[in-house]
Amino acid sequence: MYKFILGILFIFVGHSIYAQNSSDVGVIVGASYYLGDINPEKQFYSSSPTVGLLYRYNMGPRYALRTSFSFGDLKGNDLDFDNKYQQSRAASFKTTLVDVSVQLEFNFQPFLLPLSSRTKRFSPYVTSGLSYVSSSSTTSSFAIPMGIGCKYLIGKRWTAAVEWSFKKSFTDDLDGLEDPNKLNIANKFHNNDWISFLGVSLTLQLFNDLQCHAYDRIVK
Repeated sequence: MYKFILGILFIFVGHSIYAQNSSDVGVIVGASYYLGDINPEKQFYSSSPTVGLLYRYNMGPRYALRTSFSFGDLKGNDLDFDNKYQQSRAASFKTTLVDVSVQLEFNFQPFLLPLSSRTKRFSPYVTSGLSYVSSSSTTSSFAIPMGIGCKYLIGKRWTAAVEWSFKKSFTDDLDGLEDPNKLNIANKFHNNDWISFLGVSLTLQLFNDLQCHAYDRIVK
């Protein structure tokens, strides 16, 4: 394991030496909702406000490593659905969720401040990594985040982004209904709860006076 970590650090440091780099810090605002035993598939069901902080390290025009801290509520109620079983069960929950994530972003177009002749002001991106979610009333769990979004450069130092993401948790207890259908352990992973987020972020770039003479050569 330590050799793997050292290898990742070597790649990270090496890339930073040859590519222009910078850091962003900002805020996240949006809405989160839950998918699980009470709400199997309805998107944006019972969404609740979510706020957080974001730090992003730009390793070059294509890749960025970011960490974020956010919190918001998740909730659900069987009585919101017409299913007879749910109407009979009448389960409900509400919990405050704290989320800490480390993710890698990939930009589909060259995207990095300060602007150069080959930098794009707009770029779609994808992101994934590892999260830890802590619930106020039920189980805490690791989760795998997967998201898509788009970024836009505002002026010289500001970046706005819109993102829609899903987190696959490793627990079926965020809603307090762990394995209600008595699934066996082999199928437990497929019955775990999901957390989804749709929101915007606004970040301010730090150290935007960094220069790299090789920048235009490394942009593909």
